[in-house]
Amino acid sequence: MKRKIILSVAFIISLLPMFLNQYGGLKGVQEITGLINLLNPIGMVSVILFAVGVWFPFKKQVFGTNLGALGTIGIVVSEVYEFFTWHMMNVTGKVSMHSSIRFAFPEFYMGLVISILMVTTYFFITKKVSTTSVSN
Repeated sequence: MKRKIILSVAFIISLLPMFLNQYGGLKGVQEITGLINLLNPIGMVSVILFAVGVWFPFKKQVFGTNLGALGTIGIVVSEVYEFFTWHMMNVTGKVSMHSSIRFAFPEFYMGLVISILMVTTYFFITKKVSTTSVSN
């Protein structure tokens, strides 16, 4: 139970930067919140996978662990996807690394780093718990 709570709190903390404005910044470009990362289908499915993987009991624990891992990795994928595509419909009409870098605020990079740290934390905690379980 302690592991579930720690993972859930860490996951929620990793989502907090998404409440900051992460995109925009040029004249005529509206600032867009990082919630765009979370509210796209990849982000929503990732949150569900994480919750199911961590909180639902499975006969094989590895199945739940893998679902939770997919959820944490999915958030990173969601952020990267939005980084490359959010401006296509609004501003440029094309996928462009230059535009993605130009229109992303520092908050985006902060959120991405925190999400990657969450993935690392998830694997560290699940490995530590499984190692402890095996040794007991």
